[in-house]
Amino acid sequence: MKVGGLFRGLLGLALWPACSFYILALLPFVTSSSAEQINIVNGTVDPGPGRNAAGSEFELAFDGDTNTRTFTTNSGTTVAPQRLILAFEDGTIHNLSRIRINDIAGNDNNGRMQQITVSVTTDTDADLNSRNYFAVTNLSVEKFEGDTNPLPNIDIIGNTIEHLDTAHDGFYSIVFDSVPNATGIEFEWANEGRNKHWTIREIEAYSTEGNDGEPELSVASTTTIDVNGPGTVQVQIRNRSQEQDLEISAVQITGGAQSEAFSNVQFPESLAPSESGAIDIEFDNGNDFSEFEAVLTISSNDSEEPEHEVTLIVTAEPPPIVPTDTLINIVSGTVDPGPGRTAAGSEFELAFDGDINTRTFTTNSGTTSAPQRTLLAFEEGTAHNLTRVRINDIAGNDTNGRMQQVTLRVTTDSDTDLTARTYSDVTNLFVILFEGDDEPLPNVVITDNTIEHLDTIHDGFYSIVFNTVPGATGIELEWTNEGRFKHWTIREIEAYATGAPINFNIIDSSFNENGKPVIIWESVQNIIYAIDMSYDLNEWLEITDDMTGQSGTTPFVHEDFVDGTPRIFYRVRTP
Repeated sequence: MKVGGLFRGLLGLALWPACSFYILALLPFVTSSSAEQINIVNGTVDPGPGRNAAGSEFELAFDGDTNTRTFTTNSGTTVAPQRLILAFEDGTIHNLSRIRINDIAGNDNNGRMQQITVSVTTDTDADLNSRNYFAVTNLSVEKFEGDTNPLPNIDIIGNTIEHLDTAHDGFYSIVFDSVPNATGIEFEWANEGRNKHWTIREIEAYSTEGNDGEPELSVASTTTIDVNGPGTVQVQIRNRSQEQDLEISAVQITGGAQSEAFSNVQFPESLAPSESGAIDIEFDNGNDFSEFEAVLTISSNDSEEPEHEVTLIVTAEPPPIVPTDTLINIVSGTVDPGPGRTAAGSEFELAFDGDINTRTFTTNSGTTSAPQRTLLAFEEGTAHNLTRVRINDIAGNDTNGRMQQVTLRVTTDSDTDLTARTYSDVTNLFVILFEGDDEPLPNVVITDNTIEHLDTIHDGFYSIVFNTVPGATGIELEWTNEGRFKHWTIREIEAYATGAPINFNIIDSSFNENGKPVIIWESVQNIIYAIDMSYDLNEWLEITDDMTGQSGTTPFVHEDFVDGTPRIFYRVRTP
C-alpha cells in the first residue's frame, strides 16, 4: 500500500481544541466547622526525592507549625508529575471530608502551584506507594473560619484544582463528599518553573461524623467524564447513613440536549450503610467528537430527597495517536553561523544525545547574530523516509532561549559539509501530540513550513508532522527567539521515518464554500485512487476506492464531514 500525505481539517490541532467542562469555584464563606482534625503521622513524595534540606524538610508540611515551610521535593528535582502521599493515624475511623492547605505564592517561578489533583485511600498497606488511591467527588474550594481572604482564583475539573493565578498566600479549604474509613490522601501537583517543588507551610485533614440515621444518597450534582469513544460511563453514588440500607428503585434518563447518546442504565438496587457504588450508562458518540449531556433522575428511599437529579456531561475526544514510525539516528550537527554551544554540561550535541535530562542553548554564550540554523545529519547507509520531527523545548530561561518561531527544512544531499547541502521546505506541515508528547500543545500559528509560537508556556515534547520526504539525510531548523542573546533552549530533537516511500503527495487542503474539506493530490490520469480517513493515524476507514485520477492533480471533497470534528486525517493510496 502506497500512502499519500496527511491533512487535518482547518489545521484543527491549533484551532479546534477538544472541549472541557469547568466548574468555577465561587463559593460562600463558612463561619465554622464541627469537623475534627485528623493526625497525619507520616508521608512520602513519589517519585521524589522528598526534601531533606535543614529547615525545609518534607515533614514540615504536616508538623502543625505554619511558621515552617517545605518545598516538598529536593533541590533540583525536575521530574513531573510529583505525588505527595500522607498517612493518617491508625486505630481511629476517619470520615475524611476536608483538606486544608497553607500554600505560599512566592518562590519566584518555582513552587507556585498551577494545579493539584486530590485523591484518597482506605487501604492500610505499610508501603504508601502500594495503596490504591481514588478520586474524591463533588469537590469544591471554600473559606472556613481561620482561612485566608480571598480564596484562590481557580477552576475545578473533576478532582483537579487549576490555579488561574499565583497570588494566593495562606490557608484555604478543599471540601468533598465524606470518605468513610479514610487512611490517607494523595496530591498530584504541577507547578511553574523547571524545578518541581510545591512551596507549602502546612497541610491538615479533617473528619466529620457520618449520618447515623435515615438512608441518604450522596451523589455529585454534576459528573464530568472524558472518553475516547463508545463505552460504559459511571456516576459514583454512596449511602451516607451508617445504620440503614439505601434502596434505589429507578434511574432514568429524563433530559439533556444529547441524551440520545446514552442508553441501558444499570444501577445497584441497594447500598449497605456507608457503601459506595456506581450507576453504569452505555455511551455511544457515533464518531462525533464533542460534548454530550444527559440528565439522570435517581429514585430512592432517601426521605429528604427521594428524587435526585444528576447532570452527566461526557466529552468525547479522539483517541490518542500511537506513533508507528521509527526513530532515526542523528549522528552529527552544527549551528550556522553559530558558534555552537561548548560550555560544559550544555554542549550543542546534547540536543540529540537521547537524554531529556540534559539541555543545550544551541549557541555559545553571548551570541547575538540571527537567524541561527541548527543542521543535523542522519545515520548513513539507510533510506530515511522522514515524516516527523519531535522537539522537547524549555519554556523558561528568563527572556533568552524562549522559542518565538522555527522554520523546518529537509535535505537529501550527502555533502560532508552540512552547510553546503541544499535544504528544501517541507510541505503540509502541522503540529500535533502523539502518545508520549506533553499536554498541552504549544499555542502556535503555522505559515507554510514555519511555526510561530504565540506564548512561551510550553515545556516538553511536541511533534511536527509533514508530507513524507523519501531519502532524507538531514534537517535544518531555523529559529528566532526572545531576548538579546540568540540561544534556543532545548532538551532533545528527534526525527522519525515511515516504512514505505511516497510517490505522490497531497499538495493542498482547505474548506470549500459549504464547509467541506477538500484535498488535492498529485495524480496520474486514469489511475484509480482510494481515500481513507482516521481519527488516530492507526485505525483507518475507507471513504472511497474508485477515484479516477486526472492529469496533474485530482481534488476530493469529503461530503460526509461532520462540522466541529476536532481532529481528522486523510490519506491517499492506490487500492
